[in-house]
Amino acid sequence: SAMSAAKSEAQATSGDSPAPVVICGAGIIGCSVAYYLAKRGVRSILLERVSIASAASGKAGGFLALDWCSGALNSLARESFRLHEELASELGADVIDYRRLDTLSVVFGNSSQSHSGASDLPDWVTGRVTECGLLGSQSSTAQVHPGKLTAALARKAAELVGSEVRIATVTGLQWSSEPDPATGQFRVSHVLVSGGQPPIACSAVVLAMGPWTDAGLAWLSQPTGQVRGHRAHSLVVQPAEPVSPHALFTQMDAGRASPEFYPRPDGTVYVCGLGDDPPLPDSSDLVKPDEKRSDRLWRLAAACSDRLGRGRLLAHQACYLPLAERGLPLIGRAPGKHNAFVAAGHSCWGILNGPATGRMLADLILDGRCGFIDHRPFAF
Repeated sequence: SAMSAAKSEAQATSGDSPAPVVICGAGIIGCSVAYYLAKRGVRSILLERVSIASAASGKAGGFLALDWCSGALNSLARESFRLHEELASELGADVIDYRRLDTLSVVFGNSSQSHSGASDLPDWVTGRVTECGLLGSQSSTAQVHPGKLTAALARKAAELVGSEVRIATVTGLQWSSEPDPATGQFRVSHVLVSGGQPPIACSAVVLAMGPWTDAGLAWLSQPTGQVRGHRAHSLVVQPAEPVSPHALFTQMDAGRASPEFYPRPDGTVYVCGLGDDPPLPDSSDLVKPDEKRSDRLWRLAAACSDRLGRGRLLAHQACYLPLAERGLPLIGRAPGKHNAFVAAGHSCWGILNGPATGRMLADLILDGRCGFIDHRPFAF
C-alpha cells in the first residue's frame, strides 16, 4: 500500500492525526513539494522567514524551455515542462499568467553595422540588429509568472488538505532519542524556530531554502559550501505601447552584456541580466540591487526597444540564484538521515524544474523511490 514509512511513523507518534511534513522555505521548490504532497493527501507546514516567493521565486523571469537542459537535467526539465501545462489547466492559466511563446536570439550591433537577418524580428525591437534567429517556438518554450505560480501552489495545498504557511525563522532540527528500528538511523522529530515558538513536530522535513540551504546542511551534519548564491538583476517595465509575446535572448554592447526580455500577459516586460557575486545577506528582505547595474540594464532595455525606453520602470530588483557547486541541484534524502530531505541549487532553472522536483520529493518521502524519473543523479 502507499501508506509510507513517513505516514505510519507519524501516526504512531501522534495518535490518529499524522504529524505534517515540515518544509523550510516557501519558494517555488517548497510550494511545489507542498502541492504534490497535498495531491497525495499529505498535509505540510511551510515555514518561511519573510513571505511566499520573497526571494528568487518572486523575482525570476518565469521562462520555461522543454529541451534546453542537458545531461541528467534533461529528463527533469521535460517532465517539468509537461507539468507546467498541467498546472496551468488545474490552477488556471490566467491565474498564473501561463502561455506558450516564441523565443528569439537577437544580436545587436553598433549603428555602423548592417541591419541583416532580422526578418522575423518583432516590430517593437528598434535597436540595430545584426542577427536574429529562432531559439524556441510555442511547442518548446513558454512562460509563467513565478510569484503567482508559487502562491497558487501554496493555496491549492491549503485547499486540498489544510497545508499552511507560517512565517518563522528555522534555527535547527531536533532528533529522535532512539534510532529507527528498521534503518538504524535517527530521524528528525521536530523543527526548531526562533522567537520562543514551540518546536514543530514533523513526520519528515524538507530543506528548500534556496541559496540559504547551506545553513540547513550543517544541521544535517553534511558538508557545507554545496550551495551558494549568485546575484541577478531585473527590471519590470510598462512599455509605452503593447509588445508582442516574443522572449528575447540578446547580445548587446559588443557581446559584453546578454540581457533577456520577457513580455508578460499582464502587458509588462521583464528584463534581466548583469549578475554579480557579492556576499549573500542573511535573508531575502535584505537583498538589494546594485544601482549601477540597474541603471545599465535600463539603458540596455531602451537600446533594444524605444517602447521600453519611453515606458515606465515599475520595479528594479535583485535576487540570489541558488547555485549547486557540483552543477546539478541537490534533490533527495540526506545521507544517513531517515526522514530529512533537501531540494536546492536549481540555478536559473528553478521555476522550470520546480514542479518535477516537488513531485520527485513527494514520491521519495512517501514511497522511498521516485516513480517517473531516475532520481539517483540528483541524490547527494
